[in-house]
Amino acid sequence: MFAYFDSGTSNSRLYLIKDGTIIDSIRKAVGSKDCSIARDNGILLKGLKEIYDELLEKNGLCDGDINEIYASGMVTSPYGIKEVPHLDIPIDLNGLCKSIYTHYEEMFFKRNINLIRGLRDVPGKNVTIENIFDVNSMRGEETEIFGILKYLGEKVKNKALAIFMPGSHTQITYVKNGQILDFVSTISGELFYAISRNTIVSSSIETTMTEYDENMVRHAYNVLKKYGFNKAIYLINTMRIFDIADNFARTSFLEGAIVGGDILCFEKYVNEKWHDIEFAVIYADRGMAEVYRALIKALDDKISTLTVYKSEVNCSVEGFLEILRARNTNWR
Repeated sequence: MFAYFDSGTSNSRLYLIKDGTIIDSIRKAVGSKDCSIARDNGILLKGLKEIYDELLEKNGLCDGDINEIYASGMVTSPYGIKEVPHLDIPIDLNGLCKSIYTHYEEMFFKRNINLIRGLRDVPGKNVTIENIFDVNSMRGEETEIFGILKYLGEKVKNKALAIFMPGSHTQITYVKNGQILDFVSTISGELFYAISRNTIVSSSIETTMTEYDENMVRHAYNVLKKYGFNKAIYLINTMRIFDIADNFARTSFLEGAIVGGDILCFEKYVNEKWHDIEFAVIYADRGMAEVYRALIKALDDKISTLTVYKSEVNCSVEGFLEILRARNTNWR
């Protein structure tokens, strides 16, 4: 039996897995952000140990019943379990498996935890102000990517893919023949959070929408391209003042402006480096997937889109299971 932590900036999830199947899971609002604010990594470790003990007790298990503990995500950041350097791309599943870092955690768990390392894209030997645009990093998404590839199947996963993974830090990854070749990172999720809570726009939008107005999404994208981000966002306030759109439309416009920035990055990479993209794969909730699909189509209707819905497939766990298979792990 295995315990697998998927720990992010704000939340952590723990899964108990036996014979390749999730038997139970638990979530806690604790992540690397808490450690960063308090400058104390013990906050995360304490929170992870609490849900570990709780889940074991709930299932009538003890620590000795768990063969191995794995963790991915922000656990390898400076404010995680243990800071572990990123791996350089290109990389495939076997390369990721061979680079897993085993850390003995002595404060709370008092046992080994296998840390799945994140990835980085650094052109040349050094990062400079001139090349920093091409420098990107991810922690956690690398595991999800291999889960997505497993879900897509052989016919698609060996094609040239752009995998869109919206989140606090959105990743757009170029994958071909099962190998991660390149990616670009943005801050679109955190940007929506900040704008929707800390600006004059906050009273003009909803923060819990699951559907969007495609016309307003496209309109925002066009405004973004013509007038820039600042003007696009201010227009949301103007819409409220003159009462020409409701909160649904204004929120759709905001998402279109923010996601439009991701699409502009994608366009640059396709034009300059990712010339052979055949499919854009979107791993997201339904509403957000529709926003990305609409704008990818607006950019280039020759790129086919495929969607993997988070509500239907947990690609973090599927990716972790792929790692166990690649390591020839005994499931029990």
